[in-house]
Amino acid sequence: MSADYRILHERAFVADLHCDTILWMQNGRDISVRNADGHVDIPRLAEGGVNLQVFACFVAPQTPTELCAATIDRRLDVLTSEFAHNSDAIAACTNAAGAEEIVADGRIAAVIGIENGEAIAGSLNNLAHFHGRGVRYMTLTHGVSHDWCISSGDKQPAFRGLTDFGRKVVRRMNELGMIVDVSHISVEAVEEVLEVSRDPVIASHSCAHALCPHNRNLTDDQIKAIADGGGMIGINFCRDFLSAENAAVTEKHFRDHIPELEALDKLTHDEHDKAEFERGREALKPFLKTWAGYYKGVCPSLTDVVDHILHIANVAGADHVGLGSDYDGIFFPPEGLEDCSKMPNVTRELLSRGCPEEDIVKILGGNFMRVFRKVCDR
Repeated sequence: MSADYRILHERAFVADLHCDTILWMQNGRDISVRNADGHVDIPRLAEGGVNLQVFACFVAPQTPTELCAATIDRRLDVLTSEFAHNSDAIAACTNAAGAEEIVADGRIAAVIGIENGEAIAGSLNNLAHFHGRGVRYMTLTHGVSHDWCISSGDKQPAFRGLTDFGRKVVRRMNELGMIVDVSHISVEAVEEVLEVSRDPVIASHSCAHALCPHNRNLTDDQIKAIADGGGMIGINFCRDFLSAENAAVTEKHFRDHIPELEALDKLTHDEHDKAEFERGREALKPFLKTWAGYYKGVCPSLTDVVDHILHIANVAGADHVGLGSDYDGIFFPPEGLEDCSKMPNVTRELLSRGCPEEDIVKILGGNFMRVFRKVCDR
């Protein structure tokens, strides 16, 4: 089987719908070389046979409104500079046809997304500005609700799903040719997006609630509704979304280590000079080592990722599931998927489970390319 899965993986168009690597690039990670830590760089993308990588530009919920758009512009500047510096190996694209041309040229296609609709600071003009800079999907919120969209973790929502402005955002994204991403948003918000959007939507980095009842995961009804609209779901590699046992350990650890977690959040999400960033990372290494030790015996693996893939395929069909790793936004990937170079293991596991080759090709990237083409190639 070894030769078979590698041949199939190489033949497929492999797309990962979400990574947070920009948060590390802005603090000095050189993606042109193979790094000893983190999850994504050009050499490992090439080794993993990843043809298309979405780079998500995140804005933290606590960012003052007046600084949100500028924060995204700075992240976009970093990506633009890095892609230009490595133009022989990677290039940004804004539609599926462009992605296919880049890959045919032997390079990696990069798609740019925004994670958290707070980025637009309540302005449809900002949304159009980011589209003009090449952004092709936006995750409507993150872990905290904002003025126009409710987060999946909000236990006391101020309104139902989306406001009138939130619905205008969805319609404007349709007009611009931007993919609406419903990861992180509440059940009611997903319902409203699907009512408003005339285009297929994605959940770029979510998992199946039936297998792990985390608020970030999608119920079978949501999965079916997204599929009915022609959309798809990228499976997240975050351990907490793959395994309820792992999530329980994380919750306890978080309660016991709030100061360290706040320092880690500030380190990874804020901008620092390289020396400051390295000092912070060294200071937090003992905490991360302790954190990793908490998970002995409850570590999800590659098989759990494929369980979630196959669950969604069984619920909605193999046309509606893909990969949304969340690499570099998670600290401890599943065993067997330690970084993006391990992506062929997904193909191997799917084959070993008897998944038809034509379905595997769809799951690895064909399904995202279908949505990408439908929404952005016009």
